[in-house]
Amino acid sequence: MHIIGVDVGGTNTDAVLLRIEHDQLPKVVATIKTVTTADVFSGMINSVQQVINDNEITAIMVGTTHFINALLQRRQLAKVCIIRLCGPATRAISPMSNWPQDLKDAVNGLTVFASGGYLFDGSEIEALNEEEIRSIIRRALALDICTFCVCGVFSPCRIDQEVRVEEIIREESTTAYITLSHEIAGLGLSERENASILNACLRPLAIKTIGALKDSLPINVPFFLTRNTGTLLSSEDATRWPVFTFASGPTNSMIGAAYLSGIKNGIVIDIGGTSIDFGVIIDGRPRQTHANVKLIDDIRVNVTVADTHSLALGGGTIIHINKNDQSVQVGPDSVAYQLEQQALAFGGQIMTTTDVALAAGLVSGIGHCDVNVSTEIIEQVLSYVKETITKGVDRMKTNPEPIPVILCGGGSILVDCNQSYPGVTKMIRPDHFAVCNAVGAALCSVSATLDLITDLIPSSVDGGEQRKREMDRLILQVREQCEQNGARSNTIQLTELEQVPLSYHSGGNKHRVQLTAIGQLDLSKFKQNQERKSLQKSSFDIQKELSTDIKLPAHIDYKKKKPNFDENSIWCIDAIDIEYIAYGAGILGCGGGGEAYHCKLWCLEVLRQGKHKMHVVPPSFFASSSDLVADVGFMGAPTVSHELLPSGYECAVAVEAMENYLSKKIVGIYSGEIGGANGLMGLIVAANKDVFCIDADGLGRAFPCLNHTLAFIEGFPPAPASLCDIHGETVMCTEDMISTPKELEDTFREECIKRGLIIGVCLPPMMGEQLRKYTLPHSLSRAWFIGEAKFNNTKDTIQAVARAGHGRVLLSNGKIINVERNTTSGFVRGHVSIEAQGRILIIDFQNENLVARYENGEILASVPDLITLVEQDTAEPLSTETIKYGYRVSVLVLPAPQPLTTSHALQHIGLKAFGYEFSNYEYVPSYAPIQSVWDVFL
Repeated sequence: MHIIGVDVGGTNTDAVLLRIEHDQLPKVVATIKTVTTADVFSGMINSVQQVINDNEITAIMVGTTHFINALLQRRQLAKVCIIRLCGPATRAISPMSNWPQDLKDAVNGLTVFASGGYLFDGSEIEALNEEEIRSIIRRALALDICTFCVCGVFSPCRIDQEVRVEEIIREESTTAYITLSHEIAGLGLSERENASILNACLRPLAIKTIGALKDSLPINVPFFLTRNTGTLLSSEDATRWPVFTFASGPTNSMIGAAYLSGIKNGIVIDIGGTSIDFGVIIDGRPRQTHANVKLIDDIRVNVTVADTHSLALGGGTIIHINKNDQSVQVGPDSVAYQLEQQALAFGGQIMTTTDVALAAGLVSGIGHCDVNVSTEIIEQVLSYVKETITKGVDRMKTNPEPIPVILCGGGSILVDCNQSYPGVTKMIRPDHFAVCNAVGAALCSVSATLDLITDLIPSSVDGGEQRKREMDRLILQVREQCEQNGARSNTIQLTELEQVPLSYHSGGNKHRVQLTAIGQLDLSKFKQNQERKSLQKSSFDIQKELSTDIKLPAHIDYKKKKPNFDENSIWCIDAIDIEYIAYGAGILGCGGGGEAYHCKLWCLEVLRQGKHKMHVVPPSFFASSSDLVADVGFMGAPTVSHELLPSGYECAVAVEAMENYLSKKIVGIYSGEIGGANGLMGLIVAANKDVFCIDADGLGRAFPCLNHTLAFIEGFPPAPASLCDIHGETVMCTEDMISTPKELEDTFREECIKRGLIIGVCLPPMMGEQLRKYTLPHSLSRAWFIGEAKFNNTKDTIQAVARAGHGRVLLSNGKIINVERNTTSGFVRGHVSIEAQGRILIIDFQNENLVARYENGEILASVPDLITLVEQDTAEPLSTETIKYGYRVSVLVLPAPQPLTTSHALQHIGLKAFGYEFSNYEYVPSYAPIQSVWDVFL
């Protein structure tokens, strides 16, 4: 039988015809590469017709940028009714809160917070109010909105409510387009919702486009689109889930390169007309990532894509020559699909990398004009190409062993395969290298994924029988789903299995489990006539996709920012300050404290609305005051908080409960801990209460327990303290209920678990004059300066961040080679092993990173100093819950504030307090004074 693979890129459209005989490997029969046409699909259809050549075709597989281009161009996007099933929870952060305003305006038809939602254990936040849902649907339909996106809290773990809402929509409209978030992505409410909304707004376009395309392709031939994971969507499924096609190009190239070269483990370098993509193949499949994926306009989603590193270098990259000294700058701009009009080889006036490759003798037969380039320029360009290749390969490798590299894409002519490259065993450019992406599209598989929270009983209980039984059940479930999706049962294999324990859950059995299975496509399961019945017939005219229409993200200049002070020297916080502080709080989180991202969005929303101001004062503002101030924050499990976003009033209501109990107002608020998400909570609560936020915190970083707070270490009483859950219910712990900080920790932790693993807390208030003794001053300032360093240093960012925190880079450009986690007494404990320069550094953690040591026991850093892992290329902080094998990282060590380094404090937060005994190690403080923004700018 014969199948066709097509890849529609921004510059070229490639098509291949493969013959597949029984028990034989597929064979490339015909190939074609053409310039992508302005309307995209006419060129694609022409390419398909040329490679068919009277052969009977069994299936056609296509990779396309059509749908993501529609978003970039803001064209033919449907207005969406967004229904979040959340009850009183998650309302602090609205849907699309981080979207560009023009895209938000184009898509947002109606947004509603509705009843429903689940907690992590499957219990309801609130029962679904069907009359309310029906009223929302009717309101949307009355506004001529026929596209719906339904997103329920913890719906990946329990789908009932989303499915019931779909049924109600169908009862009200048989022609509505419906996207259910649990079908799009796993846990992470905001990210899953973003992906689902993007999907929903494209559904009408997808149905029309795919219908028109199928009408133009050979009749009765099954037609598939390739997805981001290197697997396939039937044409019917592609009309339901167009978002899955956004980033399929690099994935297709890697699959094609692995097949054509016969290499199952190595690095793939795909060089097109405008860019170069580096990727890794493991057992013939692309290495994938879920972390901080941004498909468009900096919008975070949690769909799986190939783990690639892209740079601006391709066959159409423009060579800029300094006429004074003949020095060369390569790119980053490109002639792209206009290569045949503008390059020297085609009679144009612009020198491109293709012209240099021709002049260097790396390739011939391109264009119709002779190209003369000086040896000096050729050497500079080829040196730049080699340097780019070398750095890219080193970035993607996960160990120092040499590895084979496969070149593909038409732009790979820029690389001299005969040269030697550091860390590379061999450089291969296989047959049909220029159409690897189309070959990969033809060879894509079928997949299924599960992402849920479940009980995994420790193996110590019964020898692992219950744990094995539960994992076997989940593996069987994902395999069955893969088969239902169209895979041949005897080819299905598990490609991902990850178990991450849920922190702060006393039972220690709850885990987030992620599984993915893939298998080869069983074409007998797809009948064209059956699929046609499910597609709406359309006379859709395919629209032109002109590159000049592409929308670029709005640029915000984060550099050279200075704090704004009013006439009373009060620090007036703006959106860029929030960006700085949020990044700094992530660094100060030491791998714990929860990701600051969602609280950052919350802060930005508060500022956007303009109802409240964020005003910050130094602790000295209250130096002689007997007025009450208090610290606030959230308690819970970071994994849960990514899904169960705040209601918006938990901490504020906890403060109100405290005020009512004491019959006295609280006039100043500060964050309980500056590390992680809680670092921003003082700003939010103070703004909502229209009081000052104090530039201080209770920990100077993030720590696992309330009893690690400096005030409690120094003997401040642990009561009264209050908490509030997502329903607004409060609990007050009074002096007669608890007498020690440990009792407060245990009581609040127990309440936290009962209330869904997320509560807002207000710790015992103190008088302003006590701030100096019981808090750590200038914490927001410290975070701000760290963020300022990040945003103002595009080169040597990590070093700049370390300097801003008065710290050092303990390890640079290391590779994570192992991560082990387990849950003990409600805490996620474990270690991460990082390889760099021939040595292995081990970071031990208990929610937060505690100690950095070599395998021989030599300790390089420990608590209370701050140990943080950052992603090598972005300098973004990494949490202990999200780090994975293969990440490239640097390790920062920042000095702890002086009050945390006393002998008394070390009894509570030193290594021994966390159960570590290192006889030959003694902690030596290296603190530096922490400056405030007032010290520097006033």
